[in-house]
Amino acid sequence: MDSASTSHPVTNVSPFAAMLRDSLVPSAAVGVVCAVVFAVLNGVAGGVSSLFATVLALAFFASGLLVLRTLRTLSPVAIMAAAMAVFFAQVIVLGVVLVLATKVESLDGPATGITVAIVVVAWQIFQVRSFMRTRQYVYDPDASGASTTSGGSQ
Repeated sequence: MDSASTSHPVTNVSPFAAMLRDSLVPSAAVGVVCAVVFAVLNGVAGGVSSLFATVLALAFFASGLLVLRTLRTLSPVAIMAAAMAVFFAQVIVLGVVLVLATKVESLDGPATGITVAIVVVAWQIFQVRSFMRTRQYVYDPDASGASTTSGGSQ
């Protein structure tokens, strides 16, 4: 092994638990900050609406990772298809819930919408960061047949 692979070994462990853990806590913190800001700007309705939006965004994106975690033994193509389907379903359901939430008089629309957008962006940033840290294989090391110890090209 070279020094790069010794200091940062590539793992073959499912990344979903790490991504959930590393995305949930900081995204929740971002949502709490949004709630405080909107409570100061718009009063109690703004703070409560922002907390609702935070819980909504966290629930939808955490549920997606939990679904994908159960499918981790499938082929990479099937996982990609499932991930796209889960994400599509999340966006549709999130949109429907937000449309239905407009019927609730006590919710502050701008606080809800802005907080959902901010928490979703934060979730995506922390999820990508976490995935990059899990050091997943992007190929099947057993099927590659190439030796990494040879110095020449093939």
